[in-house]
Amino acid sequence: MSAADVELVRRTWEAFSRRDAEAVSDVLDQQLQWYPADEPTAGCHGREEALTFIRGAIAGGVSADLVDVRDAGDRVVLILHRHREPESGERPEPHGEVVTVRDGKVTEMVIYWTVDETLSAAGLAVT
Repeated sequence: MSAADVELVRRTWEAFSRRDAEAVSDVLDQQLQWYPADEPTAGCHGREEALTFIRGAIAGGVSADLVDVRDAGDRVVLILHRHREPESGERPEPHGEVVTVRDGKVTEMVIYWTVDETLSAAGLAVT
């Protein structure tokens, strides 16, 4: 990834943290695929599904800290730590997403449930 793509992903996450769905919308590809690694048919398929999910998460008070952003060559790795689970109030362990950017748009985001899984999937050293 270029430094510009890494910064684009960082700014997009910061927009989500500010609850700015419109700023997030600007960088999502129309054909975006956003799904858990263990369930590729689940998740959001297309920008509109993703925006519906994002808006719902914002309205439901879901938030997370961006812990780290790493360049993984052809992808960007996000390490995230959600503040709490809406149902239980518990704070889950950090997790990650592997993000692909093409032509200035986020085209794919794959969710991994642990930091180690995320780093491994991106070909980075596991901590």
